[in-house]
Amino acid sequence: MRSLLLVSAIMLATGCGRRQAPVAWDKIANSDAVKILRDDNSPYRVIYHAPVDLAKKPGS
Repeated sequence: MRSLLLVSAIMLATGCGRRQAPVAWDKIANSDAVKILRDDNSPYRVIYHAPVDLAKKPGS
């Protein structure tokens, strides 16, 4: 049982961590699909609202 756990831990440690992302984030952000979603006239436009700051401001 211990040897099985040890072998599985070694395999997980060697198999993880060295893989790069399939596509860079800047390439995704500049892709045609994202440009369509950013267009104001697109029916598929993603509506984004900035998060509301609910923290109490000092002096208020």
